[in-house]
Amino acid sequence: MPYQYSAPMSLTTSQAAEVTVVVRVSTNNDQAPLVAARVVDAVRTAVDVPGTTLTVSVPTQHRPQDRGELRIQPSARRVFHRDGAVELTRMEFDLLLHLARRPGHVHLRTALLADLWGLPDGVETRTLDVHVRRLRRKLGPDAELITTVRGVGYRMDGAERVTIED
Repeated sequence: MPYQYSAPMSLTTSQAAEVTVVVRVSTNNDQAPLVAARVVDAVRTAVDVPGTTLTVSVPTQHRPQDRGELRIQPSARRVFHRDGAVELTRMEFDLLLHLARRPGHVHLRTALLADLWGLPDGVETRTLDVHVRRLRRKLGPDAELITTVRGVGYRMDGAERVTIED
């Protein structure tokens, strides 16, 4: 479900009690804003009680924190972000999953080359750099999740924005 839409709502009664509700709608298409608007209308109808005020804030576009939701499905070998499915090669997928399984950890170049490509220590190759560059390009706004640690390797940052659905 790559599309998500949030609509925060505050409900205030005459007794000055306030309830805040966040409606988060996830769909498989770009109709999330329409669905969210329908949910808001249903809530307005449900709380149509004298002395009750409903304030709704429906964003017209994704908030910055909504950018970069990345979902990895290892069993299906699929990756999704806010804009839909991300088509990755076998090695790009393996690299992304390897980094995502230990977010915040610096993965040494030599270890990545050995673990993913089976190359012995000391082999000079640019294949890892090429795969990281292609992976970042395909991830679009989520490219910033993969950080280069100069002269050492790579790290997956933003763990709160990445979900592995085992």
